[in-house]
Amino acid sequence: MTTPGGSRRTALALYRCILRWSAQNADVPFSVRASDIRALAPAVLDSSAGALSPAALQDAGAVAAVARAAFREAARASGAEAEATVDRGFEAVQVLNGTYARQLQAMRELRADRADRSGVKFGVGQVFVHKKFGYRAVVFGWDRACERDDAWLQAMSVSTAQQPFYHCLPDESDAIRLFGGVRITKYVAQENMEPLEGGRIVHRALDSFFVGYSPALGRYIPSRKLQYEYPDAYQAEDAAPVGDDANLLAHPEPEVHGGLGGAFGGLGGMAGLAKASQA
Repeated sequence: MTTPGGSRRTALALYRCILRWSAQNADVPFSVRASDIRALAPAVLDSSAGALSPAALQDAGAVAAVARAAFREAARASGAEAEATVDRGFEAVQVLNGTYARQLQAMRELRADRADRSGVKFGVGQVFVHKKFGYRAVVFGWDRACERDDAWLQAMSVSTAQQPFYHCLPDESDAIRLFGGVRITKYVAQENMEPLEGGRIVHRALDSFFVGYSPALGRYIPSRKLQYEYPDAYQAEDAAPVGDDANLLAHPEPEVHGGLGGAFGGLGGMAGLAKASQA
């Protein structure tokens, strides 16, 4: 049986250990899962006074904030609850040095790789027009070469897999007008992309990836996580929130194209639609 003094000393040691971990990894903008907080520090999510707001948990400083709140709770606990708090502290250290350490290592490796943009013509936040299908889209990630299989490449009529491919959010109005429905994401070969200077799009998930738009840069400003993973020059004094760009209802209702032939430049029927949805 652990003495009250022993529980407090152990809790303090765990608290200091978690704070050191947080300080050592403060450069990486990761998010703490609410399910982990609920399991390891349930009082932090309590709706009572002093509970952390959801926004405070979605930041690199969340680990330290959670640790402070949990330590205060441990200081008030006694008996079996004090022992349970210490047990959760040990489990928290294991999770941080396991699951989260691997996540942060993957983010660091991605950043190191994406720092080399040799041959990559489009950056995260840049808007382009698809050369074949004519829709606008914004880049939220890229691969140095295609990560789809040969069957996909053949179906998309892409010349080679050895070129950059981009993860994109297509303009919803364009998708509805051209394809008859929304397309949430696209995976596009660099050969099919034409820069659109000063271009903007409308997409319901835009504010999940981007925090603003800069007219001076002519691009969307990505979230801290994307800025970390895809280093580039994102600083802009004129950046403003994406606003209505993330709200399709704030724009005129798009007119659905009457026929597939004109919209897809000669591609026929459902085969053309299938290609348009991915290429």
